[in-house]
Amino acid sequence: MKNMLPTLPLGAALTLALLLSACGKQEAVGDVPSSEELAQQADAASQAIRDEAAEADGDDEKAAVDLASLDSYTNALRGYTILVPDAWKADAAASDDNGGTFVDAESSAKLAVSWVENREDAAWSKTVQAVEDSNETMNGAAVGENEYRASGILTEGVKSNQRMLRKPDGTMVQAEITYAADQAKATDPLASTILDSLTLQ
Repeated sequence: MKNMLPTLPLGAALTLALLLSACGKQEAVGDVPSSEELAQQADAASQAIRDEAAEADGDDEKAAVDLASLDSYTNALRGYTILVPDAWKADAAASDDNGGTFVDAESSAKLAVSWVENREDAAWSKTVQAVEDSNETMNGAAVGENEYRASGILTEGVKSNQRMLRKPDGTMVQAEITYAADQAKATDPLASTILDSLTLQ
């Protein structure tokens, strides 16, 4: 008995095979995420991992600082501004035209901020040297040419966080926050927020 199936030319047979193999496997172009969407998804996943790690470590620094509870202290004469907790009271005896000292009566935490003439960078060098020579727990580092930050535990069991900024005219503004070392976990986020807010005018 003869084979009753029709014979196809080789080219037509290959085309038919390719068409059959592709059936049911095509996706609409609109369903494929763009590179921008993929990047956003990756960022979101990365942020979720960081948030989860922060929760596991109990690191809620961002939420610990209520910016609405901070007031702005501006020294127009010396050209700088810094945020101060509204509950901290100015110490008139320790304040002058160059700056102010603010104290939290409840915790005894203190912020001292002042402008310094800094002739030929003598005050800058002296302050940096004093930090680095004070004790082994104090760590300081330059942040560019015109900023210096330091942090550590002083011998009296007091933690110190400091920031210095050098103005274009060579003068400098120094801010230091001190508080009991055993209150560091609760106070460190506030100290960082205050020092970060120091702005030259």
